[in-house]
Amino acid sequence: MKLILLIAAAAIGVATAAGADPLAATYGNTVTQTLPDGTKAIVYINADKTWEQHVTDEVVKGTYAWKDDTHVCFTVTDPAPQDPSTATSCIEIKGERNVGDSWTEAIGDGKAITISITAGR
Repeated sequence: MKLILLIAAAAIGVATAAGADPLAATYGNTVTQTLPDGTKAIVYINADKTWEQHVTDEVVKGTYAWKDDTHVCFTVTDPAPQDPSTATSCIEIKGERNVGDSWTEAIGDGKAITISITAGR
């Protein structure tokens, strides 16, 4: 599912000091993903283990849970996926990112997306 992959990509690289919440830099802030075709996805990740993603007129919401210290799994809950086996996507958190950072990440088709974290919503 393209949208769940986008939310997963947003979390890649967001990390803080050892023992701290690896997604803390995203709480209360905005993660913007610019796709290869120029489409922008806006993602909000919340401390209460929920998230939402806005792409054009579509909004997707869900929850996330930590699998271990470095792997987080995002699950789409609204709208409910037609195939429940595609609802969850897990990723590894790598490196450290903070508010104000912008970086690129490769996506499955060899293209790259640009991700940034900006202060506020």
